[in-house]
Amino acid sequence: MTPARHHARWHLLVTDLAYAAGQAALILDEHPIGQDTTDRDARLWPYMRTWGEHDVLLRDLAQQFGRLPGLGAGLTQDEQSLWTHRARSAHSHNLLQLQESRYDAAGRQLTLAAILHPDDDDSLVFLVLAGDIDSPEMRVIGRYDTDDAAIRDLPPAVPPGVLFPYGPLQGILPPPGVPLAQLTRDVIDAQHSASVAEAISYVTDQPPHAPAGHIAQLTEFLDTCAKWAAALDTRAGRDIAVRLRMLSVQTSHLVHDLAEVGEQLEGAVALLPPHRTPAPRHLPAPRPPAVGTTPVATAPPSTAPAYRR
Repeated sequence: MTPARHHARWHLLVTDLAYAAGQAALILDEHPIGQDTTDRDARLWPYMRTWGEHDVLLRDLAQQFGRLPGLGAGLTQDEQSLWTHRARSAHSHNLLQLQESRYDAAGRQLTLAAILHPDDDDSLVFLVLAGDIDSPEMRVIGRYDTDDAAIRDLPPAVPPGVLFPYGPLQGILPPPGVPLAQLTRDVIDAQHSASVAEAISYVTDQPPHAPAGHIAQLTEFLDTCAKWAAALDTRAGRDIAVRLRMLSVQTSHLVHDLAEVGEQLEGAVALLPPHRTPAPRHLPAPRPPAVGTTPVATAPPSTAPAYRR
């Protein structure tokens, strides 16, 4: 593969999977069929969980081979420049229809988008864009008449990254059972912008179209507190009621702004980049980089061969 910053960490995950498989085989050999499986299952669970979380990496790595690079074939340099200019213009006028986003094994961000055909307003042209679509480095590397043709030409996708490659920071996960805490965990686990947008919608939804979201509930809470303070029928109570009503108005503005952000995330069809690879579960992980520094890809530590049945 073309060298990329995430390959060393992929190697760690594959080695971690091999280690987990070896440990699971040893546990199964130590617990013959017919004996009590309670202790066996408890010991197996961490290794099964490792495979449940990371086996998709093996599938995606296997799909990288046997595919010839055809992306962009047939487009001259001048044609790439022309379509890049048209894509930038369409994006600046909110006319670029984003369809799908993925990363290839080299860490290159690829976005499938559609624009109106320059000679026919009733048909679309499908473009493959390389790089951040909002950056000056974005360029068109493929042009197709149908989205199926474009998707067939795309290189296989690789697993997107995770928000916290080295594990969530201490104290960032609230105790379970609180609805907003669950949404926070959903965002931490999210790899696609649509998943974050969905979590935001739960916060901003308002009746009658949906159950009251968290901010709507907060608004109702503040309004009720304001009524209670005003009911004191004192100067201090009236002052407190005014402040509470002002806070309630601010939450209404927050709902509107947050809903717009959710729509923006929904339309971004974005993924976390693959260099945010999660750390291995069983083998030693590289230390997190210092704040403000760029992680450096390092060779994985040597490990003993995994046990094989």
